[in-house]
Amino acid sequence: MSEKLYDRILGCMVGNAIGDSFGAVVEFCSADRVEKLAGKPWVDQFLPFPDDFGTHPVGVWRAAPPRGTGTDDTRNNHIFAECVIRNGGKINSQLLAMEYVERYRDREAFYPNYGELAEQHMRHMYERSCAYLGMRELPSGTPAWVVASQGRSFPTLWGLISLAFAGMLYAGEPEKAYAKAFELSFLDLGYARDATAMMAAMISGALGGEVSGKEMVALALEIDPFDLRWRIMVDQLKNFLRLADEADSDQALVATIAKEVAHRHAFDPIDVLGQPAAAVYYCDGDPVRSIVMATNDRDLDGNGNLKQLRDVDCTAGVAGALAGALRGARAFPEDWVADVLKANKEVYGIDIEANARRFYEAVYGSE
Repeated sequence: MSEKLYDRILGCMVGNAIGDSFGAVVEFCSADRVEKLAGKPWVDQFLPFPDDFGTHPVGVWRAAPPRGTGTDDTRNNHIFAECVIRNGGKINSQLLAMEYVERYRDREAFYPNYGELAEQHMRHMYERSCAYLGMRELPSGTPAWVVASQGRSFPTLWGLISLAFAGMLYAGEPEKAYAKAFELSFLDLGYARDATAMMAAMISGALGGEVSGKEMVALALEIDPFDLRWRIMVDQLKNFLRLADEADSDQALVATIAKEVAHRHAFDPIDVLGQPAAAVYYCDGDPVRSIVMATNDRDLDGNGNLKQLRDVDCTAGVAGALAGALRGARAFPEDWVADVLKANKEVYGIDIEANARRFYEAVYGSE
């Protein structure tokens, strides 16, 4: 086993869960709520969940859970990881769709004590997977051809939160990683599919050798195995990186990007990939700074002050996955890693450390 590669695979998984839980505490919080929880309008500490924090199908499934508990981002990424493990290191879009179908049908077995929340969380992925596989079993009774188009009127972050680990399939082969993620992103459309594939390429590049944070992000701009040519994500990310080159502080870059994404939906991949990628680029892959900057993705009022935070469990989760793939699990604070490993195992039964090892062995062998 290559300990360096394994540490980066574990780092990608742990970093994603750290970012997810770091941002989940303050996701969509108003300025007043952020001030109450963090003591200031800039969240730079890994906060515990407050006592009044409730459950949600795409949020945490235990009220006021322990610090480090992930949301749907962590759960979905480990559906992908466990699908790869169960299929001996192989995966395609049909296998992934079948995994979603099985998880929904057998949700009481996969998610004991969380059956109702799991049903609400996975229903959309289940129906979309049924439609993708050409099945007729749709619980809503809606025709499959209608389900196949639902939620696809504009690009969203579906692939980014369910396929963050696709880049780990091809260490040092970013073009292959891009192509595989593009294939697997059957929940996406338009530039969302490109964004997911670009993220996979970044992770692949990070796993493959000694690259800087700036190099990891920049390499995704040049990869285009399907000759897509004019790409919105490339143009937008280039703009964000230009802003990063001009910024004179972490806070200044976050504020500048906030103005760029103010008119975009909170689930727009231009924000959900672009903001954390710019953060990783700006601080050259520093894991803590990357997650903190991504957690502070914000909407501003007319005076440039914080109005509310955006979908920051997602942006911070993306930042954590990228930084973790680049620097490895050892680069994160030890207590952050320990809390995330313990919390997700206790609440969801997700053993991140075991999944990382089994994923490595399934894809790269035990030697």
